[in-house]
Amino acid sequence: MVSAGRRERMARARRGEDFDVRLLEGGQEVYRYRVADGEVGLRLDQFLAKRLSWRSRTSARKLLDEGLVEIAGRSPRPSRKVKLGETVSVRLPRPLRDEALLAKTDSERKLSRLFEDEHLIAIDKPPNIPVHPSGRLLHHTVITELHKQYRDFEDASRDVVPKLCHRLDLETSGVLLVGKQHRALVFVQKQFEKRTVRKEYLVLVHGELKENEGLIDLPIGPSYNSAVRNSRSIRHDVGQPSRTEWRVLKRYVGYTQCHIILHTGRHHQIRVHMSALGYPVVGDKIYGRDEMIFTRHAEGALTKDDLEVLELPRQALHSHSLEFEHPTQGEVRIESPWPEDLESFCAGLEPFPEAQPIR
Repeated sequence: MVSAGRRERMARARRGEDFDVRLLEGGQEVYRYRVADGEVGLRLDQFLAKRLSWRSRTSARKLLDEGLVEIAGRSPRPSRKVKLGETVSVRLPRPLRDEALLAKTDSERKLSRLFEDEHLIAIDKPPNIPVHPSGRLLHHTVITELHKQYRDFEDASRDVVPKLCHRLDLETSGVLLVGKQHRALVFVQKQFEKRTVRKEYLVLVHGELKENEGLIDLPIGPSYNSAVRNSRSIRHDVGQPSRTEWRVLKRYVGYTQCHIILHTGRHHQIRVHMSALGYPVVGDKIYGRDEMIFTRHAEGALTKDDLEVLELPRQALHSHSLEFEHPTQGEVRIESPWPEDLESFCAGLEPFPEAQPIR
């Protein structure tokens, strides 16, 4: 029986095979998918709907009707059965959101390095930049930018294929580790899997926490009652053990800045735990005051009232530091300071009088 962790690693490997930065040029991008064992015999429209998971089967048929799908240089019929090992090429128009991201200046798109050697890169990830191509965000990502800088398709001895050691949410900023060599990648990923990496975050939440520090020990699982797909909630029935240690750094009137240590690495863990405690992360579109804000955000239909509720255009969550064993240097700690956009927001807040009792 294949474990969930191994299935995810296999899925990442497949995504890596499909990704080629050379294809992300022009007004369209080209996807190339190789038919795997479990896909043999599928109708071509079924195969496309499976691989292009953000599109419906009807949408996949439309691509076929418009001649945007090829196998061995020919445009096949939707009913054609796919065969093991053959490559299906799909041309898709570049998404509007990606076009807007590509329009940014080079200086805005620059990925600052916190650390780099022949084994690893530590990026100071800006907010609102995805770490990997997926869904409608395909071009301006951490990995595509690094591939453009490090891939050498003409000389295999100089070719470097950057791969993520872990992930951060789209809106989360801060320390992100990327492997430059396969052995270094696996070496670090195993530490994440074994939870031996010390992960520290900085966060700004709504409300004034009454205690100075604490530990949230609540299981997290899928939120079946949420309108947002893949959201999480506290689940005492099917949730996984989840532990978040927090400490107050500074209180403001109506807000608190906290230092966080993650003892587990569940999906959206900090955001779910802080919301469960009654102190949601500022700018959080899912676990804040109204989860329907996320739906309107995804549709590009945020209202003026939504923006007032959010207060920030992104969630105030920052990956402050990672402490881990380097492949050759022993224990290494890499830090990223509280970013400018969040610092600027905090500068406009009223400090909480320490002598005054917390409400």
